[in-house]
Amino acid sequence: MVYEQYQDLIDTVECADRMSEFLTNVEGICEDVPHDVLTQLSVTTAADNDPHAPINRYLTVLGSEPVDEFRGVSPIVSRVFNEAAERVIGPETTMELAIDHDVLERSITEYTDAFELGQELDQFSLRVVDETLEFGLLLVDGHGVVAAYDDDGNMVALVDGDEPEVVTWVEQLYESLRAASVPVERDASVEQVFE
Repeated sequence: MVYEQYQDLIDTVECADRMSEFLTNVEGICEDVPHDVLTQLSVTTAADNDPHAPINRYLTVLGSEPVDEFRGVSPIVSRVFNEAAERVIGPETTMELAIDHDVLERSITEYTDAFELGQELDQFSLRVVDETLEFGLLLVDGHGVVAAYDDDGNMVALVDGDEPEVVTWVEQLYESLRAASVPVERDASVEQVFE
C-alpha cells in the first residue's frame, strides 16, 4: 500500500514537472482536472531553440483543410491565427470564437478586414466576455487544445489531445466561459459593440 502511494506521488510529481510551464501560466483552470486527463495530454512548450513550438503545434492540430466544427477562445488577436482560421473555414464549417473586449477592440481597429470577413460569414459566431482572458482554447473535430500565454501575450505552452476525457475537459472549460459571454451582433456598429 505504501509502495502504491509512493508510485502515485512520483507520477504526480513527474506530471507536474512535465507541465510546469503550462501550469505556471494558466492561472487556476487545472485545479480540478482529473489525474487521468493530465496524463493523457500532449505538452508542447517554447524553448530557446524553438520558441514557436506551441504555435506550430496549434497550427498542426488545426490543419489546413476545412473542418466541420471550430470552437475557440483567444486572449490575443494575431495575423497568424486569423489566416489559419480562414484556411479551415469551409462552406459547412460551424465556427464560434470567444474573445474579451480588448481583443475585440484590437480586431476592429487593427484587423478590420478579417473582422468584417468574419461578420459576413453566416456560419461564424463571435462572442465577447467581460473578463480579461488568460488562456486560449481550441476544439476542432474531436481534438481539444488549451494554450498558456505569458504576460506579453506570447504562447508559451500548449496541451492537447483527442482522447474522450481530454476533449470533455476542454469542452467543459469552453462551455463555462461561453456561459459568461454574449454574442456580438452581426450588424452592430463599432459604437454599439462597445456599449
